[in-house]
Amino acid sequence: MDHKGQEAIALHRWAVIAEAANDRLTAAERGALARQIAARAHTHPDGSARRYSRGTIDRWLRAWRAGGLAALKPSPRADTGTVRAHPELFAEAAALRLELPGRSAAQIASILYHRHGIRVHERTIRGQLRRAGLHREALAAEPKAYGRYEAARPNERWISDVLIGPWVPWPRLADGRFFDRENARACQDLLRRAITRRGLPQVFYCDCAERWIMPSLARMACSPGVSGRKVSA
Repeated sequence: MDHKGQEAIALHRWAVIAEAANDRLTAAERGALARQIAARAHTHPDGSARRYSRGTIDRWLRAWRAGGLAALKPSPRADTGTVRAHPELFAEAAALRLELPGRSAAQIASILYHRHGIRVHERTIRGQLRRAGLHREALAAEPKAYGRYEAARPNERWISDVLIGPWVPWPRLADGRFFDRENARACQDLLRRAITRRGLPQVFYCDCAERWIMPSLARMACSPGVSGRKVSA
């Protein structure tokens, strides 16, 4: 960014904080004004509308008191050009955001640094992810797809677990019913009913299967017509 661009940014920042920079304001009044400023959108020199956090506004106020308009100019960042020099970092950052959409840019920057020893500023990551449509707001608005447990056809994968509370019927359930206790007999009874209704699953995951029904499942897996099916606790 050239000198003219830096000065335009500094003047913009001053316009944002000017109301709260009055020396006659008490701390409470300045805080209330800072919150109002943070709640508004401000037109950036590039024409975009931006909102700034209360922390950013306070930081600009401290900088202006310490060094005037010059202190509001953006300073060159130490990580300038890092993503261009290491494009694989952005691909990894995108994967980290997709893996956990709630993961912040600061957390992603920390993970990248501890994995590769390369420091990338969180603002760089935030901007890159936003331009790629991977900002948290967009991802939160998308339908969630739990690909890890998707199945291409019925009976490809069954998952069994216990719910303490009311049972709500769901068309994708192989079976479900109330029992007055958790034990091997109850689990075996439910599994027998499900197989009778739906047929044999290709893969069956059962919580605490090793304690409850693993011997029975092992015998069933050796039975004719069940070859190749996987049982996992």
